[in-house]
Amino acid sequence: MSDNREYRSRRFAQLVGLELKGEFAKHSISQTKVAEILGHSKGGYSKWINAKPSMPLEAFLNTCELIEADPKAVIDASYKRLLDELGTPDEYRERQNQITDDLIDRIAAHPEDYDVAANRDPNARLEAETPDD
Repeated sequence: MSDNREYRSRRFAQLVGLELKGEFAKHSISQTKVAEILGHSKGGYSKWINAKPSMPLEAFLNTCELIEADPKAVIDASYKRLLDELGTPDEYRERQNQITDDLIDRIAAHPEDYDVAANRDPNARLEAETPDD
C-alpha cells in the first residue's frame, strides 16, 4: 500500500473513532461501558477507538447499534472530515508530489544547506569531471 493511501486510511480510522466518541457523549454512555457491554477489554476497545489498530467492522457495527448511532452517518461524517482535511485522493497525491518537487528544487539550488550523502562523497567531483564512456 502506498504511503498516501496508508496515511489516509489511518486518518480515516482515527476520524471514525472521534465520531464514535461524539456519539458516546450524545447518548450519555461511556466508552468503558460500551466495551464492557460488548465484552471487550477497556484497553483493547480504547485502542480501537483511537485507531491503534483500526476497529474491526463487526465491533463498529455492534457499537453503533448498542448506542443507537447510525453507522452510515458516522462513516459519512468521518469521510467528510477526511476530505476537508486532506482533499480527494488525487488532490492529496498532487499536494504531496508538489511538496516533494519543491524540496528537490531547494536541495538542487542550495545543496550546501543540506546534509546529503552526495555532499560528503569524496569521488563526487571526480565523477562529475569524468565523461561517460
